Amino acid sequence: MKKIRQFAVGLALAFVFTACGQHQDSAPPATLADDDLEAIAYDAFIYAYPMMEQIKTINGMITYADMRPNRVSMNPNLPRENVGQPIVAPNLTSMTGGIFIDISGGPVTMEVPEVKDRYIVYQFIDVFTHNFFYLGTRGNNGDAGQFVLHNASQSLPADNTAKPVLMEGDHAMVVIRIDIKNDSEYDRVREIQNAIKVVAAPATSRSYPAYDKEKAFSPKFVEYVNELLIDVPETEVDMFERFAKVGIGSDVALSEGQLAEVQAGIDSAYEAIKAKAADIEIGNGYIGATEVFGTREFLDGNYLGRAAGADFGLWGNSKEEANYFMSFVEGEGQIYFAKDQLPPLTDIGFWSITAHDENVLVQANEYDSYVLTTDRMTFEEDGSLIISFSSTPEAGNWLYTPGGKMVILIRAYQADPEKIGSYVPPAFEPRN
Repeated sequence: MKKIRQFAVGLALAFVFTACGQHQDSAPPATLADDDLEAIAYDAFIYAYPMMEQIKTINGMITYADMRPNRVSMNPNLPRENVGQPIVAPNLTSMTGGIFIDISGGPVTMEVPEVKDRYIVYQFIDVFTHNFFYLGTRGNNGDAGQFVLHNASQSLPADNTAKPVLMEGDHAMVVIRIDIKNDSEYDRVREIQNAIKVVAAPATSRSYPAYDKEKAFSPKFVEYVNELLIDVPETEVDMFERFAKVGIGSDVALSEGQLAEVQAGIDSAYEAIKAKAADIEIGNGYIGATEVFGTREFLDGNYLGRAAGADFGLWGNSKEEANYFMSFVEGEGQIYFAKDQLPPLTDIGFWSITAHDENVLVQANEYDSYVLTTDRMTFEEDGSLIISFSSTPEAGNWLYTPGGKMVILIRAYQADPEKIGSYVPPAFEPRN
């Protein structure tokens, strides 16, 4: 039971960070021709890597959280129950859940309740790890409704009244986060969780691929793409014709020498992914995620960025919904936000700041001081903000730290999409 609790919470929490940066096409080793098997394998592995990382994660959820197709799986734990747990970057302001969607046997209809009294988001992620649809406070103004997920080849009943949502592939994840300010709101949030339902689903579902690391990093990685892909995306037909030479969407027999070429391409591609994922600092000591999560149209062929994001952490939100900034610091100190240095938000946006230990965990402290949210911050007369970090309580905006190494995490929800991409929070200022 303990494993189930930890994983279900981690579902919406532990997979929020990634590399950032502008569009950058992947480039195979410069000495190779474009039709060289090694070069093709290089590009194909970068393309496939996020899909395989998602397979690995969903396999873990199936095993440890008993997540099954087309069944709502909500975590009943209060956010404060994450304190002291071995959960990376726990979200201390939200209760969470998810739905593993499988439309292989036909469309799936889900129902959501009206939620106007708090922030809620339903993040829909497809087999390619694109954020292809949103519901919630920003996505549909928190309105109630029914939504039917289907693919392009499926017909909807003539009497269908649910809003159609088009999917690429047979599988998707819906990650759900619901804001909760304190324990007194628990019953209300549980009411919301219980009102989220799958109201129509096919009787059968398709078997989901089992993850095997050795296979994923070998020429057999193509089998994962072949298992998940039901249609080649229109914008990628030429690319998949090229990928066919290594076995994606085709049946090829490669010699030992050719398999060695493919393996060399895989190895080079993984090195490129790791290098991109390590190149994550945006300034002032922060790493951030604003530009590599989103729709297929937004990513616009940034396959290396998409792969780096999957390597550093799956299921980051699109920048219109949520953004994350992390800084590894040491000792006591403060962050001073001038009025024009606050996270740029829309009218319904808000943000929070959390103090973690050096492993990005949250340890219990005697002051119950872990996170500050916008509604609990005290601003100066000029609109500026000072947040202090120390081992003893201080007046104003204060978060506990025992000293030593610490990780500060800023979450900005529903930011201004035109400004958040270039935003860098002010630096932590240590005290002498």
